[in-house]
This record gives sequence, structure tokens and C-alpha cells, in this order.
Amino acid sequence: MMEKRKYRLGDYEFDTYEEYLEAQEDLKKIDLITEEVDINDVDVAARLYTRIRNKEIVFHSKVGINFFMYLSDIVANHSMLMMEEKKAQEDLKEKNRKKAKKYRLAGVICVLAAVACFGYFAYTDYLEEQTALEMKRLQDMQNMTGAYIKEEAFSEETNQADNVQDTDETTNVSEQADAEEPEQLPDILPEYQEIYEENHDLVGWLEIDGTVINYPVLQSDTEEDSQFYLTHSFAKKKDKNGSLFMDYRNDFVDRDTNLIIYGHNMKSGAMFGTLKKYLEKGYLEKHPIIRFDTIYEHGTYEVIGAFLSEVSYQDEYTFRYYNFLNANNQSEFEAFCVNVMQLSALKNGTLDAKYGDQLLTLSTCSSYTEDGRMFIIAKRIK
Repeated sequence: MMEKRKYRLGDYEFDTYEEYLEAQEDLKKIDLITEEVDINDVDVAARLYTRIRNKEIVFHSKVGINFFMYLSDIVANHSMLMMEEKKAQEDLKEKNRKKAKKYRLAGVICVLAAVACFGYFAYTDYLEEQTALEMKRLQDMQNMTGAYIKEEAFSEETNQADNVQDTDETTNVSEQADAEEPEQLPDILPEYQEIYEENHDLVGWLEIDGTVINYPVLQSDTEEDSQFYLTHSFAKKKDKNGSLFMDYRNDFVDRDTNLIIYGHNMKSGAMFGTLKKYLEKGYLEKHPIIRFDTIYEHGTYEVIGAFLSEVSYQDEYTFRYYNFLNANNQSEFEAFCVNVMQLSALKNGTLDAKYGDQLLTLSTCSSYTEDGRMFIIAKRIK
């Protein structure tokens, strides 16, 4: 088996050429900065640190992250020295032993608190940067692989057309073989094969044009693990952003009537942080299309409504939109449409859906009320 090629830049090693190019761009930025200013000057380092935190200067690789951490160390070390000098001055002025002891203790606590706070924010920034880099890597994997799908599909259709045999004998043998083999899952789409190998909880990919929503969708197998991806990333690491995840009860292979996907309403706009914009006038008309692929098939959906609700307690007899997964008959489907329209935030008359439509619900938290929920519903159009 051929060893996977590595790309090196100084002491850094990269798995992909794209990462290598990003590192080169980051290195150019760093060279320009160090030519213009002395980064070892505390004031300069503090300004650079603030600009990087505020995304005025953006890095995309571990070269840039390490540069950011170097600036953090300079500022942190300076803060510690300043605090130590202040403590020493207070100790000299204070002659009373009890007061001196109290001031020394207070100084130590302040130093530790300052260092701890600074370290926490620096580490938090680092983790967020790592999460962003990881998501970009997954998006690149999905995009780069998907670019070859049409060409591969065309080649496959051509080969099939060249090899078609229409004899009754061949057909009968094939039918007998199919009857004997157990039912198998369809093949995973090419653009999701490598991503699925990294995490077998992957069930699909969700994207809405013109928004930041462009994420993998995961699913836990059991009720006990159903909330796992509220607090964990695709890599199953602790992450305050969590991940997009499908209701554990949903069957996306033998397709349920309504697939429900949950995600955090992050202030940064990550995950489903921009979903609330569907409550704004005209936003739906500008962003009506959702692309949701399962790992087995592509899907395009049209948004047909935005809604506000709240989580109900177990003993309350009320309509729970998040419990509608399947309609066994037309009456059940129509009852859902009537009930859900009572929650409409857009004041539509009726839900533009009919029995037999495949629905997709995207659900997130909302602060409009305690335990509030905001969700949109889309129907599959192809």
C-alpha cells in the first residue's frame, strides 16, 4: 500500500496540500508583521493579540495558531510581572504584619486569578480555532470529493450501457440470486465515504446557501446517548458548540415521514445560530432551499414555514411537534398540519404539504419564552 504523501514547512508537517498552502499564507502574514513591528514589545504583542481575537487578522493553520499562542505568552508573562511589582510595592508600604500578610495573600490570589483567566480565554480561543479548522477540513473533504461525482456517474452509466445483456436467462439467474441474498444497505455516497470512516455516527450533511449552515449531521443509537452531540464535536470531543444531530428515533433509510435535526442556537451564529433569521420578514424568500443529503442519497427541500413553541412537561396535554416522526395515514398527517400551524410565526394560512410528502424539521432553542423552541419545516422537492 502506497504511503500517504506528507507536506513539510519548516518543523511543521501537513497531511494535505491544502493545509500546506494555508500554512504558507499564514507564514507570509507573520513575516509581514514581524518586519513592520517588534512583536516582543509588550504593547505591540497585546495589540496583535487583540486583533487576532477579534478576527481582524485571521490565520487558518497551526502555524498561525502557534504564533497566536506565542503572543499570548508574552502578554501573560508581562501581566504576571506587573502584578508581582505591584505586590512588592504594597508589601514595602505596609509595616503591620497582619495587614502585610493579608495584602500578600490578596496579591497572590490576584496574580493566580489573572493568570488563570488569561490562560482560560487563550485556551478557549485555541479550542474554537481548532474546531473551526476541523469543520473546514470536513467541508473540504465533502466538497472536493463531491466535485467528481457527476463525472464518475457519467462514466458508470456509460459502462453499464456498454455491458447490458437482455437475455431472459440472464434476467432469471439475477432474480434468483437477489431473492436468496439478505437485504443490504445502499452504498454510501462517494463524498461521504471518507468522512463516515472517521465517525460511523454520520447520517448526512446539511447545507443552506447564503448561511453558515454547512455541517455534518450525526445520530446516536440509543435514548441514553441521544443528547451526546449537544456537547460534543464530530470528533467526539467536548465542545460548547456541539454538533447537528438527528433525533435518535428517526429512521433515515426506510424514510420516516419527518426527519428532525437539532442544533444549538449559538450567539456566534455557529450551528443553528442563524436559524432564527427565518422569523424575519423576507428571509425565507431569500433562503428557501435546504440541501440535506443522507449518506445514501441526495435531497433538496423547500422551506414551508417557521414556528415558535416550547418544551412541554410530561404531565401536560399539549401538542409536541418533536414527537411527529411518522404519519400512518392521511388523517394523522393532516392533524399534524393543523396543529403545527397554530405555532406559525409567519401567519400562513395552511401548511403547503400533503400526505406522502417527505418533511424535514430543523429545531433549536429560542429565548422568546422559557424553554422556548424555534423550528422550520421543509418538504422534499427532489
